[in-house]
This record gives sequence, structure tokens and C-alpha cells, in this order.
Amino acid sequence: MQEEIEDIIMKKLSGESLSQEEGACFEAWCQDEEHQEYFEDLRKIRSGILASLVVKKVNKEKAWRKVRPARRRTLVYRVAGYAAMFVSVLGVALALLSREKQDEKITYTRSVVLPGKKMATLTLSTGEQIVLTDTLPQLKEKGTVISHSEEKALVYNQVQDSVPAGVVYNAVTVPRGGEYKLALSDGTIVWLNSDSYIRYPVRFFGDMRQVELRGEAYFEVAKDGGKPFVVRMREYNIRVTGTQFNARSYSNEGTATTLVEGSVQIERGKTVNKLVPGQQAILKDGQVEVRKVDVESQIAWRDGNFSFSQCRLENILDELARWYDVDVFYMNQQVKDYHFSAWFKRSSSISEVIAILEKTKKISLNLKGRMLTVKDNSRN
Repeated sequence: MQEEIEDIIMKKLSGESLSQEEGACFEAWCQDEEHQEYFEDLRKIRSGILASLVVKKVNKEKAWRKVRPARRRTLVYRVAGYAAMFVSVLGVALALLSREKQDEKITYTRSVVLPGKKMATLTLSTGEQIVLTDTLPQLKEKGTVISHSEEKALVYNQVQDSVPAGVVYNAVTVPRGGEYKLALSDGTIVWLNSDSYIRYPVRFFGDMRQVELRGEAYFEVAKDGGKPFVVRMREYNIRVTGTQFNARSYSNEGTATTLVEGSVQIERGKTVNKLVPGQQAILKDGQVEVRKVDVESQIAWRDGNFSFSQCRLENILDELARWYDVDVFYMNQQVKDYHFSAWFKRSSSISEVIAILEKTKKISLNLKGRMLTVKDNSRN
């Protein structure tokens, strides 16, 4: 099993297509939060390797020492093992590139980087995976009909007089460069942002409606005072009965919940924080901090926009990397802490976005293939 998942991870890293069985295996493996972080670290290692070959200025020994997770050495060594005689970063790079059927001399072709679009994968209770497109054959899952709607995309409807079959789960995974919308069986509407995952019952039973979320989603929860709606996230849970809020839980940043209307409570262990509209709960240093925020900027993505107000450049570029499906390499680490304000449509081309960010003259951005290199202009 261990060797099988390692082979699947290698294929995923190198961009090879997975079979339905491999996709289901990878999806199941990713349900563990440590595994999610593990894969993200490996993806960043790969991105850093490719970047070092592009700029040709990275000190290879320093780059190797920055591969931090000692507890994850096994697979890193396995990656290196694909090039038996190489133990340096260059060796790992060549091993990965050989899987992608590229020559040792890397030739970058001009590729078109497009904005994200409606794109996701549905995982049924059987493990079968279905790529969600504009059309979807009607499916049935234990007394629930799954259909496609132009307005709501994926819709779950309970079959009248059907016999309850116990709790059965589905999951929707949105890749980098994607977004999706679905309506759960209770009528709750969920908008999913790029690089996000939600797991939910096809039909809610008992005295609670509970879903699991990684990434970012906007919830418009159907009111049901007798059945609270609970969103389980990495660092805390959100409990509501009927309201609208944005939940965000990416592995490389603090978990945050922004309340748009109604009320929610944030549950972390025995600590409970209640929010009112306009407030955000964010986890900092192991503690939930409640603060007032500009709600419109926090949920701009749902309305097809990006809105940043004095945000760290690293946070901005993380957001753009997910939407445009690019990797970011920093020539100078201090630029990550530069702050920018910007607003643009999510439909904007990446060249338009680069032009907007370069107007400050603080930084220069260079896109080659899907690698965006960031340079500090003050060091010229």
C-alpha cells in the first residue's frame, strides 16, 4: 500500500493522469490533514527545483537544506531514487523531469496561462470519480438524486418516500485553477474556491448537519433551527442554524471565518466565540482572535473579483497561484512581506495582473511557462 501511494504521488507531482482507482486512492489518502501538508511540501519542493533551474542562481546546497520536514524524508529519498546516482537537488529535478518525458536540457515553450474556470471532481460513495462539466447524467445515491443545474451546478434532491439508507458521503474536489458551486440536500448552497475540498452526506440524518472543508468556501445555509449546520475545519468548527459566511482553511495560512449575515459560533475545544456580521474569527498562535473586517473584500472571490487591501505580497501571490495554477519563486525572500492594495476581475489575464502589481515599481514579475519569478527591484 505504501509503495502504491508513493507511485501515485509521483505521478501526481509530475502531471501524469491518474486512473479512476488511483484517483480514488489519492483522494482517500488526502483526507488525512498531515498527508495534505505532506503533499503540499513535496509540490513546493518540486516547484523550487524547477525555479532553481530557470534562474540558475540558486545555491544548490542551501536549497537542499531548506527541504525541512525530517519526518517526511522517506518519500523525498524515493523521489531522489528515480535518479540513482544523484543526491543533489539537481538530481531530484532530473528524476522528476524524466518522468515528464523531458530532456535533461530544459526548453521552455510559451504556454498560455488562463484564469480559473468552473472545474471539479465528484467522488461518489463507491469511490468512483466523475469529472464535473456543463452536463452531467442523472445519478442516484441511496435515495438521493444528483443532477446538474446551470445556476447551481451540482444539486442533491431527496427522493420522496425513499427508504433511508444511513449516512452516505460524497466529496467534491476543486483543483488549482478551478471553482465550483453545489446545492446540498437540505438546500444549503456552497461556493467552492480553487484548491478546495468538501465532504458531505448525500442526505442529512439525525440532529445535526455536518460537512468537512479544506480550502475556501462560501456557505448560504438553509435555515433549520432543530438541526444546526456544522463545518469541520483543520483548526476549529463552525456551528450555525441558517446564515451566510465565508470559511477559509488552507494548510499554509491561518484558518479564518467571516460572517456576512446571521450569527455563527466558533468552537475550538471548550472555547466558543460568537460572531456578529462584519466580524472575522482567525486563528493566531493557537488562539482564536475576533476582529472587524471589510466583508466585501473577504468575499470578493465569490462575486468574480480579487480585492486586496494592504495585504502581504506572499498572501496575494498564494491566492493568484491557486487561481491561475502557477508556481511562485522568490528571488529575494524579503519581498514576501511587502504590502500591496489591488483590485481586479478574476477573469483578468495573468499579464494584466502582473502589470497591476508592477506599477508600484517595488517588484518585477517574470512568467516562464507556469513559473512566476518575483524579484525585488530595490536590490537592482
